[in-house]
Amino acid sequence: MVMALAGTLLAALTALPQTKALQEDSILYSDGAYRRFYYAVPADYATEGRWPLMVWLHGGVGGQELPRYDQAVLEESPLLAEMLDRGFVLAFPCGQQGAVWWDSVGQRGVLDIVARLKQRLRIDDSRVIVAGFSDGASGAYALMMLSPSPFAGYMAFSGHLGVAAIDGGRSTWLESLASRPGIAVHTDLDPLYPTAQMSPTIDLAREAGASIDYYTLDGYGHDDAYLPSLLEPVLTFADTVSRPRFPQRIVWKAGEPSACDWLQVDSIVEWPVLTSDADHNMVMVSRRISIGFIPDWESREGGVVVDRVPEGDSPANRVGLLSGDRVLSFAGAGVDSLADLSRAKEALSPGDPFTMAVLRDGRRLVLEGFLDPPVYYWLFPRSAPSVRIEAALEGNTFSLRVNRLCRLTLLLHPEMVDLGREVRVLCNGMKVYEGMVDEDPGMADSLRSVTGDLQRDYTACIELELSRLLPPMMAEGGRGAGGRRSGP
Repeated sequence: MVMALAGTLLAALTALPQTKALQEDSILYSDGAYRRFYYAVPADYATEGRWPLMVWLHGGVGGQELPRYDQAVLEESPLLAEMLDRGFVLAFPCGQQGAVWWDSVGQRGVLDIVARLKQRLRIDDSRVIVAGFSDGASGAYALMMLSPSPFAGYMAFSGHLGVAAIDGGRSTWLESLASRPGIAVHTDLDPLYPTAQMSPTIDLAREAGASIDYYTLDGYGHDDAYLPSLLEPVLTFADTVSRPRFPQRIVWKAGEPSACDWLQVDSIVEWPVLTSDADHNMVMVSRRISIGFIPDWESREGGVVVDRVPEGDSPANRVGLLSGDRVLSFAGAGVDSLADLSRAKEALSPGDPFTMAVLRDGRRLVLEGFLDPPVYYWLFPRSAPSVRIEAALEGNTFSLRVNRLCRLTLLLHPEMVDLGREVRVLCNGMKVYEGMVDEDPGMADSLRSVTGDLQRDYTACIELELSRLLPPMMAEGGRGAGGRRSGP
């Protein structure tokens, strides 16, 4: 009996996963809630070799309910179907209010899903990409500017570079987007993120050093109907992009604790600023027509059903729109779907008067009000100090240049540096560490349990408190500041 049970367990552990079928799982998020995700495995998946992974982030991430996927997502999307046929494992995290792609809970969840699939399947660590449409694209940008380490690149379809900073209060910087190559797409008729408004932001990102293959298309609104026309360049990018194991050079800008590859920013010292640093930022103007309510995405009733009306000054709140209302018409045009509502809004301009007919408790009501005027805003609102770091590794020497003092951790591996010899760290030309670094026998296993990354099994680290540079700098030179070696 015992041997039979052991054999059954062994068969279950070694069995190949079901291929080309959408599978559901769940993980525990950092806020204590379990949230489901989905994944699909290519038909030729085998327990030999390594397989690329694409993480797809959905749009409309701010709803209260988690979305559900079914098999149709693999059959109706030419891009997803083709990626699966080309040998990619596909992952579909599910976001919601309180766990969106750019807040700490939702972002950690995406990273944990990547780790879970790496632990369960034979994923190629060097070929993990993140992609998404609308909010999903904005989330892909945010991951690249805050937590790019697991990824080789990104594909952002109709997204906004500044959403994480504007809506999430995160400290994102275009210089950090330069750590990974990507694809970005915008369309001329998109009422949310039109080419005319978004293309200057892509130009600004390129000026900051980002490598972006940028495509602009005419005749499309805010939908992904254009994806089939871009299959060739998108698939070429997905097939060729790869993450180097240990990059020799990293440029990273952070306004909060974050990490890029072997460079980790633990904290930032507000004063002093050592050197001036340009902020690649710009003033934006939004002419978006927003009523200010969240629709019930799963409702199949006629019209558009209001799921909730967020607090704040919005046209919806000013006219008294309530949760449960069913929108029947807007600006004189009948509304049977969200597409009808979008078309009706296109006939208006910011600040215009409007009427909206709704069904409430069986009664038809007409609400009247004014749309919000155009909104001027910073692409990246700033509220905290940042540090820009240029880090290079040559032999056993790390050379750092920083514009502000901070606390850093450098992650080490025997194939990065010779741990049998002394390691030296220079910062702004001053020696901040020189000595032997001991490996921590438990560090690699500890990191793998969190990231699932077999390619970057770091075994040692150096912690650097760069604020110790201040006295010798004020004394116009000195022997430098101390660092210390330690485990994780």
